[in-house]
Amino acid sequence: MRATVVHEVAPRETAPEPETKPEREAESPPEPLPRTRRLLVVCAHPFDATVTLGGVIAAFADTGTAVQVICMTHDPGPDPDGRRRPVRAGQLLRAARLLGAREATLLEHRAAHLQWNPPEVLATELRSVAGPVDAVLTIDAGAPGSHPDLVRAARAARRVASRLGCPLYAWVPRTWDTDQPPEGVITVTCDRARQRAAIGCHDAPGPRDPAQGPCAEPAGEAADATTDEPQDYLTIR
Repeated sequence: MRATVVHEVAPRETAPEPETKPEREAESPPEPLPRTRRLLVVCAHPFDATVTLGGVIAAFADTGTAVQVICMTHDPGPDPDGRRRPVRAGQLLRAARLLGAREATLLEHRAAHLQWNPPEVLATELRSVAGPVDAVLTIDAGAPGSHPDLVRAARAARRVASRLGCPLYAWVPRTWDTDQPPEGVITVTCDRARQRAAIGCHDAPGPRDPAQGPCAEPAGEAADATTDEPQDYLTIR
């Protein structure tokens, strides 16, 4: 039996407001998100929940969706005295609270080792931890070169959605040059200030941590590297 570290998230904390707020240009009304009562977020690493999915999590939470975040791995190295995992769990808890999630769960898999677990086994583990679910959110890991942990987490999330017969939302990077996204892609308007505050809850990844890109920088610098574009994008499967 694999143990889990589970935290129920308290009411959302408020990200600190900047001393001065720059004037914002008039924006078109944000597109409505799909109506979802209970959203399960499946991510491979703690940083994935904030750097990549943080804006989308907060957007769903703001519509009244009950969001549960399950992070499948902790540190890449062994944790013989069990001290590191509670630290990471606490950081994930604080980040989830800022984003408006109601629950955050850190599973006991080691980072960079998730690929050795069959997706069906991981899907069963996710269902044993998750509460009632109406939709699943994860990161699209279909691009060449995607980290094996991300690929495994996405496959497990897809199996959970298939078993439940519910929608699977997958975050995708912007790869198009047109003003409008391709057909089938949902635009999500995001609160980047809140997302940056959530990113700041993490320690900087260690040298063996699989976090890449802006995650490889100290938490503050990772937050600064978050795109200023106020939209993220999802596909539905």
